[in-house]
Amino acid sequence: MLDALANPDRLLLALGTLAYGTAFLAGLLALLRRRPFPGPAVASILALGFLLQTIGLNLRGLQVKGCPLGNYFEIAHFIGWSIALLYFIVGPVFRVRLLGFFAAALAAALGGIAFLIPGLDRPYPPGLFGGNPWIELHATLALFSYGLFALVALVAVMFLIQRHGLKQKKYSGIYQYLPSVEKLDTLGRRLLLTGLSGLTAALLFGAVFYLRNSHLVPVFKLVVTCLVWLGYFAVAILQQQGRLVTRRHAIASILLFLLALLSLWPVQYARNLPETAPTPEQAPAAR
Repeated sequence: MLDALANPDRLLLALGTLAYGTAFLAGLLALLRRRPFPGPAVASILALGFLLQTIGLNLRGLQVKGCPLGNYFEIAHFIGWSIALLYFIVGPVFRVRLLGFFAAALAAALGGIAFLIPGLDRPYPPGLFGGNPWIELHATLALFSYGLFALVALVAVMFLIQRHGLKQKKYSGIYQYLPSVEKLDTLGRRLLLTGLSGLTAALLFGAVFYLRNSHLVPVFKLVVTCLVWLGYFAVAILQQQGRLVTRRHAIASILLFLLALLSLWPVQYARNLPETAPTPEQAPAAR
């Protein structure tokens, strides 16, 4: 993170990631020492990280003249930012105390990995979306839905932990702060449907651009994105039919989110193919 000192946007993103990590460690140490979980402290540190990351992403957006989603580095931070934002919406409504703890862990992991691999912050010319509101809305909604799917995966992890505690008759430590498995199962279903709705909307907005500019959209990118949507749609249908419930539904949600993250690699690779990538003269100097 040394180069972050020379770039205000990277510095703020680094500090935001550090705050997320601090929030997670504060909660982890309390749980390991069997002390009361510091919910307000974790939420406050998480809020600080969210604020720093918001400013950092805004500065990056001003530089690239659009939503900062042009490389893996920005995508990782945008998903982490979405996770934190959604926690502050979902957490108070459903009163899931440890959701912020797990959200901080995942947001810190995404941001940390983005900084640990310098090549992820690949330079690209400003105005990546060409000022087209449809394609920019498509990209923003798609990645925001990934934030919802991340929460689905986190709720699934909490469900599996609580389920294990009940089977082993453990009611202290982390288990006492987790909601009931019924509540976690309900929350996971609602978040899944919300994320699926968001991704569906993203694909519809993207279709508006694709129908007019099909030659500019790599087919491979389109296929991979549709496969992610199809995977979540299948899980939602199977869950509604009662064929994928409780433990199987939780495991499927976690695996599907990991596959969704992995799908970002071929999607971004397709965007940077030689025939569509910016020329060296167009690309700005590396940050």
